[in-house]
Amino acid sequence: MGSTKKKKDKQKDFQKTKLKVGKEKAKASNFTDTSFTAKTISLPNQRLVKDKDDIVKRLSLTKHHQSSTRKETLIYIEQHLPDDPSIYKQILNSVCPLCVDTSRSVREALVSLLKECAAKQPGLIELHSNSISLFVHSAMTHINPAIRNDSYKFIDILLEYGDDSFVKNSWIKTIKCFFTLLHWPLNDSKQLSSLPSTLNNDDVKSRLKILESFNRFIKSGIEENMRKKAEVITVHHLTGLYCIPSTSNPFESLKLFTNPLVTTSSTSMQCDDFKSRRETFVDLFLTDFNKNVSNLVKQGGQLSKCGKELQQLVETICD
Repeated sequence: MGSTKKKKDKQKDFQKTKLKVGKEKAKASNFTDTSFTAKTISLPNQRLVKDKDDIVKRLSLTKHHQSSTRKETLIYIEQHLPDDPSIYKQILNSVCPLCVDTSRSVREALVSLLKECAAKQPGLIELHSNSISLFVHSAMTHINPAIRNDSYKFIDILLEYGDDSFVKNSWIKTIKCFFTLLHWPLNDSKQLSSLPSTLNNDDVKSRLKILESFNRFIKSGIEENMRKKAEVITVHHLTGLYCIPSTSNPFESLKLFTNPLVTTSSTSMQCDDFKSRRETFVDLFLTDFNKNVSNLVKQGGQLSKCGKELQQLVETICD
């Protein structure tokens, strides 16, 4: 009797139940109703704001071997820049070496990130212009032509957001880098650079951008004195000596609060005012500048137009 009952119970698992007309199938014991709808999902215990520690962890990805990862990291940092200014020094130290990155998309993402950092933290680029200019100068003299041709974009950022400090501390070095970038020889050059006799459209466009950036750099250096006089109204001519300095490292020329580098190179010289920048340009670069610009004007086209603008600008220096 007992064995037949066990057999019937086992056979029930393999038998299909016959449903009556109009009667629904019985629901399982673990059935969950999912027919409900909700307009919003509340997550009170989850933070939606990105913490700055998350950005610090991602900074190491700027050295990743894949260019797509480096680009996505820069885009992520740009989209989640914090309001805390203490982390920006660490961000710049990690991303500035990408000025010489071999990927063009990474360099473009870096340009966008630097602009966003400057907009979010005014004065940031000017404060760190010395460290940024090291990588910009490296890009201007890089062996890769694509990196050299994009270096003017970083120069424009420095001129737009930190021109005062950048022009003072890197006047001679930047002009020499522009000469190298434009294939203009200098008298003290051991090996003269040669420029191809024919330039394609891309080379002409990049060369025009570089010349325009060079024009802005010289103009920023020689017109600074007049611009400052127009912006600042003082009661007494010595009032500025008792005001808080508006530039970073105001006592760097006196070797105060800095770690001085012992060097005899002229590129490390500071040109704090209009007069010193004018004198160094006339003494070190004017002769070679006039020769190269004259050759540029003879080429005709847009390059000739930029050359004439440079000539007119330099004439104002010599007057």
